[in-house]
Amino acid sequence: MTGLFKTRLQRHLREMAKYLRLVFNDFFVFALLFFLGGLGLGYSNVLKQLHGHEWWAPLVALLVLTIVAQIGRLATLIEDADRVFLLPKERAMHAYLVAARRYSQVIAQATQAIAIFLLSPFLAVTLGWSVTPVLLLLVAQVALKDALLRMDLASAYQVTGQARMNRWPIKWGLSLIVLACGLWITPLVAVILAIVADIAVAVWFQQHWQTQQIRWREQIKIEDNRMLGIYRFFNMFTEVPMLSGTIKRRRYLDGLFHLIKPTHEQTYLYLFSRGMARGTEFSGLIVRLTVIGMMLLYFIRGEWLPVILAALFIYLIGFQLLPFFHQYDDIVFTHVYPVAAAQRLKSFVTLMTLILSVTAVLLWIVVVLANQQLLPAAVTLIVEALEVWYLARIYTPQRLKRSAENRA
Repeated sequence: MTGLFKTRLQRHLREMAKYLRLVFNDFFVFALLFFLGGLGLGYSNVLKQLHGHEWWAPLVALLVLTIVAQIGRLATLIEDADRVFLLPKERAMHAYLVAARRYSQVIAQATQAIAIFLLSPFLAVTLGWSVTPVLLLLVAQVALKDALLRMDLASAYQVTGQARMNRWPIKWGLSLIVLACGLWITPLVAVILAIVADIAVAVWFQQHWQTQQIRWREQIKIEDNRMLGIYRFFNMFTEVPMLSGTIKRRRYLDGLFHLIKPTHEQTYLYLFSRGMARGTEFSGLIVRLTVIGMMLLYFIRGEWLPVILAALFIYLIGFQLLPFFHQYDDIVFTHVYPVAAAQRLKSFVTLMTLILSVTAVLLWIVVVLANQQLLPAAVTLIVEALEVWYLARIYTPQRLKRSAENRA
């Protein structure tokens, strides 16, 4: 069974590497560097304004570390067919699940270490902690996460008459108790409590798993949901065949569609607008990129850097919207209905102009609020207006016409 997990893990890592190469392209890496730089600069400025011994500092640290402790779920890589084909090997599946937990430890514990490293300047400024308390808190965080992963492993089995160990009140409650003792009493107490909890879960699980059956359906559902979250992240940057968008009614937007006149010339504008609003794939992509851009611009100060970042995010959104033009090519009725190709392209250009204009206005408002200077606001507005005009009116028609010629 350990060999089976290794085979699946290698296949899983190859698949993740394929998508990561598409995600971390030049534009995304460039934006990510600016985003991390902006966050780092904002974090540094906040620390300079603190005077030490703030009463709310332990509460902030407790909230952050408790949330971080929940990051990193058990990656079992279990498939739907396993409940049939691997059912005769159910006892041997214990080695498979232990190997899965061992793999899950790598990313989960790395996340805990990074969180403590980033939080250490805050602890040093507000609580006056030296290196030793921070290291003890790191040990407590790692041991706590190990106990939580053991709970996830134990919850894979049916435990008759006892509470399921993966329920969030148990995991969050244990995290709050351990970390609160470490922040308000001493980190050494947190280390002791976390190790005791880890050992207790390990001993309890070792005594019970042999007589219990695996929750096949629940574990398959948990793993599918975990992979769905990963695929949704990848779908922000590239097409994922395993993920299909969903449709939502969005009644609150009906008033906007009344502005589109029910005429022959507005057929595709109505279709594209409805599809964009109701579909979660492209609309979610626009919202996520816009929110990320607004968050990044809020932490950026300067005369030219906000202009570059605003232009970059508008380009990313416009470039990601181009495949939506072919969203309905596989529907035969769109080819039967007598609407000229030029009218279809005109409607898409109108929709592209509207979306990019709204995005540009939102980004410009954040630039104004963050910098409160005339020059960055004026330059950003001019650059955004020119970029929206070029992307929507010049680049998009030319790109789609070349694409149509290549398809023909």
